[in-house]
This record gives sequence, structure tokens and C-alpha cells, in this order.
Amino acid sequence: MFEKTLTDLIQGLRANKRNETEYIQQSLSEIQREVQQSDMSQKSVAIDKLGYLHMLGYDMNWASFNVVEVMASPRFGEKRTGYLAAGQSFHQETDVLMLTTNLIRKDLASAKAMEVSVALDGLAQVATRDLAQDL
Repeated sequence: MFEKTLTDLIQGLRANKRNETEYIQQSLSEIQREVQQSDMSQKSVAIDKLGYLHMLGYDMNWASFNVVEVMASPRFGEKRTGYLAAGQSFHQETDVLMLTTNLIRKDLASAKAMEVSVALDGLAQVATRDLAQDL
């Protein structure tokens, strides 16, 4: 099954200027199917595309739990995608924000400097009083 990458999504948006809304709605439905897959790399690409659409003004709050799943990936590239999406879309009222407490704590204690740095960056963007107190 061929899945679109972020580059494919951007090229498709540029090629479909006349029916951009229809193309985006079709892409969002594909992304919804992709984030339900068990393959973490496919889920990470879907979250990446969703983050791009979020920058264009489309809502991605429905995928908050999927963002946390990608943040928990053992692969750094996927983890980075998850933290970036969390920084873009999480706010104080996000339901799953408290689920990230142990995940952020684990990444901050990692022996890998890159994991610590991505966790610090993500924490700086999503920190709330309750989350900070729990850490």
C-alpha cells in the first residue's frame, strides 16, 4: 500500500490549488487511517503531515493520543516528530498532557544527549504547573 509522504502532501497541495479544500479533506481522512496503524514509522509520517496541516490552520487535537504514542517511540527521528507535534498542538487543556509525565521524565534521564535535548525542548513548549510539579 502506497502512503503519501510529507513531500507528496505538499506537492499535492500545490498541484490542487483549485480544489485545495477537497484535497486536504481527502488527505486528513488518509491521515486518520494511517495513525491507527501499528507501524510506528507510518504513524510518525502521518503525524508529520498532520503537523504541517496544523500550520495551515487545520485542527489536529483529535490525534493527541497518537502524538503521545509517537513521542514514546524508541527511534529518535520518530520521537522528535512526536515532540514537535506536541509542541505545536498541545495546550493546557489537552487531555493527554498528563500522560506525558513519565515519558518526559524517562527521556530527561536518558543517557543519550539527543533524547534529553528533544525532551527539554518539548517540555519548554508544553509545560504546565501540574506537569512541572509532577516532574
